[in-house]
Amino acid sequence: MIDRLFALLVQNRPEVFEPLRMALRDLSVEAYSVATCQQAYDLIPQCKPQIIFTESFLVDGSWISIAEMAEVANVPLSVIVVGAVPDTRLYLSVMERGAFDFIAPPFEHEPLEFVIRSAALNTSRCRKAVAKAAMANSAGWPAASMGQRQINGFPVARAKGI
Repeated sequence: MIDRLFALLVQNRPEVFEPLRMALRDLSVEAYSVATCQQAYDLIPQCKPQIIFTESFLVDGSWISIAEMAEVANVPLSVIVVGAVPDTRLYLSVMERGAFDFIAPPFEHEPLEFVIRSAALNTSRCRKAVAKAAMANSAGWPAASMGQRQINGFPVARAKGI
């Protein structure tokens, strides 16, 4: 599916996440599980996952804690919230608060692969943009903070006449 994709599962309900883990394995996605936000925080800099799957409520926080953690991580990554059942209200909250997506069982391969592929592509694009910005900064190019337009913190070139 995608070359060397690594996902971090932040969960403490194996009855929901075990079917997801099996589906990820079938899609050749390496996955590692932790049970708390703190464990995820400690592990992210070491393993640099492309995607974090998290349940909505955790022992020491919630999916919001994980999404905020991802925002300030040393590498961009995509957060997917996993519910035990479809939940429209939670889905809307997840999308409004900056997570990449919300999924719930059953974890059928084709739709799950689409979500994973999209999340991995999002992560890859963000990581390339960060690397490009870092290279520009080290080369002494003008900083984005000098009035240049930004989208999601990344400089964007203006079209003529705008």
